Amino acid sequence: MSRVKSTSIEGAPIVGVTGTYYPDPRDIRFEIALDTAKGWSEQELPLVVVDGSPDDKVAGALRARGATVLAAQQPGIASQRQEGARYVLQEGGDKIITHEPEKPSTPGIARTVAKMLDDHSIVVIGRTDASKESMPPFQRRTEELAGWVLEHTLGLPADALAGPRGYNRQGMQHLLRYPSDSPGMNNWIYMYDNPLAARANGERIGDIQADLMYPEAQVEQETGNPTFDRKRYEQFALQLDYLLRRPEVKQPADDLRNMVLGSLALMPEQPTDVKIKEFFDALETKVRGFGYKNN
Repeated sequence: MSRVKSTSIEGAPIVGVTGTYYPDPRDIRFEIALDTAKGWSEQELPLVVVDGSPDDKVAGALRARGATVLAAQQPGIASQRQEGARYVLQEGGDKIITHEPEKPSTPGIARTVAKMLDDHSIVVIGRTDASKESMPPFQRRTEELAGWVLEHTLGLPADALAGPRGYNRQGMQHLLRYPSDSPGMNNWIYMYDNPLAARANGERIGDIQADLMYPEAQVEQETGNPTFDRKRYEQFALQLDYLLRRPEVKQPADDLRNMVLGSLALMPEQPTDVKIKEFFDALETKVRGFGYKNN
């Protein structure tokens, strides 16, 4: 295919920032990432990709679709997005959306988020009901449960687990200060730490629901796949075990917090697939006692 020219960062209303790591370029998720890059180009908006893939074909294919691709200096979910944000600031950019590379719907809401960032430091981008219905069922189940718990303990937007975040220059300072080089921190926790830090500083945090539709090929790959089900449990456990220990959680949320942490503490370090299912069955029942209603 012919190469698409990269869009200039300076003067752009907003810039996409993501991190990639694809050991196998034949992975269907990489094909979806290419669709995402194409979407940013079609919106005539720049995309910065910080890539840690071992195969140069990944970076080459992304560049061919208009992305600016940087080699990851410190591979990791949080650090790669920090490297991208730092580059955008150096190139004169003012606003970014960080997102997973397999979210091809994100470019379509970029200009709306850019306007919100005129008076919000950070915008949490959640999913509409329609996009939730397009998710792999187990992912939807675990993320809706975690989202409800975080909403009722920390006051985070209900679908904070969706992933994408908008940042203006002030908001990006929280992203860049996030301690991704500390043990156990170069992961998804950055998505929650930054809005909480901005809120504590008296800054405005916005939220918006968007049709972040899941590609059918991704849903097919993940549904009923024990590898991805385990990943969802690990995300749930990592995020809630850290976030529910934050000092912002106060009464009357203490009982809910303690119940969830207690349930996690009883799980073995390497739970079986059956144990993971039993964990969520039991936890959903307990959380319903606090008012949770799952779909």
